[in-house]
Amino acid sequence: MRIEADCRKIKANTEAVVALCAPWGIEVVGVSKCVCGEPGIARAMLAGGCVMIGESRLDNIRRLRQAGVDCDIMLLRLPALSEIDEVVARTQVSLNSEELVVRALSASAVRQGIAHRVLVVVEAGDRREGVMPYEAAGLCRLVLDLPGLELEGVAVCLNCLCGVLPTRENQERFATLALEIEGKLGLRLRTVSGGHTGNLHLVMEGAVPERFTQLRVGEGILFGTDMTTGAALPVPHTDTFTAFAEVIELKDKPSAPDGTVGIDAFHRRRQWPDLGVRRRAICAMGETDLSVSFLTPAHPGVSIVSASSDHTVLDVTDAEPPVQLGDELRFAAAYTAVAYGWTNAATAHTVV
Repeated sequence: MRIEADCRKIKANTEAVVALCAPWGIEVVGVSKCVCGEPGIARAMLAGGCVMIGESRLDNIRRLRQAGVDCDIMLLRLPALSEIDEVVARTQVSLNSEELVVRALSASAVRQGIAHRVLVVVEAGDRREGVMPYEAAGLCRLVLDLPGLELEGVAVCLNCLCGVLPTRENQERFATLALEIEGKLGLRLRTVSGGHTGNLHLVMEGAVPERFTQLRVGEGILFGTDMTTGAALPVPHTDTFTAFAEVIELKDKPSAPDGTVGIDAFHRRRQWPDLGVRRRAICAMGETDLSVSFLTPAHPGVSIVSASSDHTVLDVTDAEPPVQLGDELRFAAAYTAVAYGWTNAATAHTVV
C-alpha cells in the first residue's frame, strides 16, 4: 500500500490559513510532525506563507536539514537532556518548561556560539507540559539572564492530553498572563504562541486575544479539518491525502461469523450482524500499516467491514463499477491514518 500527498493542495490550504490569521497579526508555524518532516510538504507550507516549521522529533528535523530545508525550525516537544547539543545545532526555537534543561541549553549555546530562542510553555488546564502560571515569570527571567539564550516568549498547549478545548475564556486568561509577565519583566514578549488548529474557530469568530502573535497549525493546513471542535475551516481542500491498496481476494461469503466470537488481536470485541451472503474484497493493508478506521473508501458502493494486522476487509456488493481482483482502491485518509502510516517505514509515501 501507499499514501500520496498533494502538495499543491497543501500549499493552497496554507495560504488560506495564513490569510485567516493575518488580519489579527498572527503568524503561522507549519507543523509537519504528522508526516515526519516530509521535506516536500514542509516546502509547500513555507511557500504558502508559514514563517517556520514546527517539529516534535529530532529524527524528522534531521530529515528536513539533510534535504536542504534551511528555514527556522521550532522543536515542539520539550528537549531531552540527552538531545541538548543537537537541539541547539539544528533548531532555532524550542518549547521549554524545566529549569535544568534551560540551563543546559544555555551552556550548549555558549559552547557552539549560537543564540537559541526559548518559548516558555505554560500549563493552562490540559495537564500535559508547561510550568504552572505562577512559575512562568520566574522561568522567563532565568532565560533572560542566561548567556546564549533569547527569550522568544510564552506558549500554551491545549487539547493534547485531556482534551481541554481552546475557548475564549481560557485563551484570554493566557493572554492576560502574558501581559502580567511583560509587566514583571519590563519588556514586550516577541511571541505569544496561542495554540494550534483548535484555535482557528476562535480566529474565525473574532474571539482571539489581541496579544496573540502566533499559532502552530498542522491539521488545519494538511487536511483542512479541525477534528477537535468540528469547525468548518475556510480552506479549499480536505482531500489532500489518499491511501491506495490492492485487492488480493474477491469472494462471496456469509457476513456473520461461524463460531464463538472473542476479542481480536487489537483487543476489540465486535458484534457482527447477519446481512446474508455479501461480496467481499480483501486489500493488502492492515492496522499495522495505518489506522484503517480513519479511512473512507473513494470507490462508490464500497464500505470497510474491519481490518486485522495485514488485511482490510471490504464489502463491495454494491460497488459501481464492480471491484476486480488486482484493482488498486483509493481511500481518503484523515489525520490519524496518515500519522500512523507516515511513521511506518513499511508504508510507501509519495508527494505530488
